[in-house]
Amino acid sequence: MKERHPKVQIKSTGRDIFVYVGGLRVAKRGRPNTPQAKTWISLEPGWEVLGGGEESETIAIKYKGTTIQ
Repeated sequence: MKERHPKVQIKSTGRDIFVYVGGLRVAKRGRPNTPQAKTWISLEPGWEVLGGGEESETIAIKYKGTTIQ
């Protein structure tokens, strides 16, 4: 049986950028000129988003240490 992966989306509100997994907002991009700039801030326990820096458009998404994308 094929494993089904949740839908991943990156959405912008015009001010903030968020990562959604299966409709759940899991991370927010740090704003410029803050200590969190160029990083993803977890909004839900167990979720981690890495990458997407200036050199790369690719992100990695982990849930409780397991990579899901």
